[in-house]
Amino acid sequence: MPYLKNFIDTGKYLMEEIHKLNDKNDRIGYTGMGADGTLTSRLDDLCESVIIERITDLDLPFNIVSEETGFTDRNYESNIVIDPLDGTYNAENQIPAYSISIAIMGENFGSIQEGFIMNLPTLNYFWAEKGKGAFRNEFHLNRTGKLTGASVVYSLEDDIIPDFLKTGINRRRILGCASVEMSLLANGSLDFVAYLGPEKKLRNVDIAAGVILVRETGGIVLDENLQPLNMDLDVRKRKNMIALSAARLELLGGNNE
Repeated sequence: MPYLKNFIDTGKYLMEEIHKLNDKNDRIGYTGMGADGTLTSRLDDLCESVIIERITDLDLPFNIVSEETGFTDRNYESNIVIDPLDGTYNAENQIPAYSISIAIMGENFGSIQEGFIMNLPTLNYFWAEKGKGAFRNEFHLNRTGKLTGASVVYSLEDDIIPDFLKTGINRRRILGCASVEMSLLANGSLDFVAYLGPEKKLRNVDIAAGVILVRETGGIVLDENLQPLNMDLDVRKRKNMIALSAARLELLGGNNE
């Protein structure tokens, strides 16, 4: 990944800046309305400003798609899709699961080439390149693995959870950070991650990097119709998601091709 060191350095710098905000009153609050139609938190604004400044200072060859500012046309063919702070509530309340999430893609998820996610409190990072595999820090992640019996399921209604997600699961975890959850799926720590129902839909910036991580470890990411999940560059659009690990997919008799 050509810009891996830049992304790592940016994540470390952001964690240093967040650490400086020891008083909770310095971490919470809103600065305006984001392009995705939700309020922009103080921490979101801080993180996005730093990331966009670094992209422009380094003149990285991408248009920018971000949760807060939307699409910024810089006259390039490829796009850098960023969630500057996924898991904002966790960050505000010092719950150690929040991240930066960055993906390089064309016009939709079918063209994702690279993904990077760093869980800021731990500084562990996950990254992937299309056709070259996925990594946790410098460790190459396997495309196959054992079932863990653990999952993440967000749904307000049990009756909309597909039957094939209801078996073989002994533990459910909800971390409040989709990108970290998908990183753990790629890592082999979870069997599947599902966001289901009208109140639990995700944006492209939430999951673009996670999608390539899951794909490069042999898993698959589906929409609510059980079709391969595809999203374009519009940060206002939201979709439900089911991401399956390679081990879970094998149990169901499928593959990610």
